Amino acid sequence: MDTNIKIRPVRPDDAEQYINLTNIVWRDAYKHIFPEEVFIRKESKTQDMIKTFANFVYHGKDQMCYVAEDNGKVVGFVSAKLGTNYEHFSNKVDAELMAIYILPEYQGKGLGSKFKTLFVDWAKENGVRNFVLGVLKDNHKARRVYENWNGKLDDYIQPFVRLGVEYDEVFYTYDIEKEQ
Repeated sequence: MDTNIKIRPVRPDDAEQYINLTNIVWRDAYKHIFPEEVFIRKESKTQDMIKTFANFVYHGKDQMCYVAEDNGKVVGFVSAKLGTNYEHFSNKVDAELMAIYILPEYQGKGLGSKFKTLFVDWAKENGVRNFVLGVLKDNHKARRVYENWNGKLDDYIQPFVRLGVEYDEVFYTYDIEKEQ
């Protein structure tokens, strides 16, 4: 990984870069899944999301979010929480790895693994024994990464709805004890 890249807690002043990064990564990861209208709608909400971003900046015992920065430019982030928003897994896991987003030009350079390690360390400090992450079934690139991380594909599939169209979301579970 590039030595200029620094990982630090997210700050309220990261809002514009964070939201724009999310839009870029969505377009790259889901271009073969979603129609253009999904991206247009998401991007049309950018300014509102920037304005309310500070309300969602979190750290502490229950949630965490870190960004990777390259010479002042936010190039990726990881976010997680204790517990899960996925009802099916609410009594089965201790935490949810909600997102690892990395700009396309920074992917494949070890940053995702660095984020995963940061998350696992945070999880262990908080007594987490296992965790879940959800991913669109047709996001094959991300799924390969999660499988390489020794995730166990769960049988459960949940609809992920955009513009009235359902896409399948699948889930990987992990046992923290087996993590390095």
